[in-house]
Amino acid sequence: YYFARTLAPAVIVSSDADLIEGIVEAVARQSDVHAISGVDPSSYKMMKSLYDPNDTPNLRDDILKFGRGAYVATELRCGNDRDAQLRIREIVEDSPSMTAFS
Repeated sequence: YYFARTLAPAVIVSSDADLIEGIVEAVARQSDVHAISGVDPSSYKMMKSLYDPNDTPNLRDDILKFGRGAYVATELRCGNDRDAQLRIREIVEDSPSMTAFS
């Protein structure tokens, strides 16, 4: 989905884990689309902060490893954990210019 000539994330929210898993798998079968499945935001960083070591595993870097302009479907499982839901909002809403300040 493009907004103002910038690729914007499409977000599907559901309490049906099987449905989301199926959607991610179907999207990943498309040409040139990668997938990252089963990410638990309560135990995996969405993006590293300025204070984290460079080698800190995080979803943002995992997505960027596929290369500039790559399409990546990501399955995030947060259940009823509100902290996990806030971490997801962090990666969806932050612009690249704000990442350093998050």
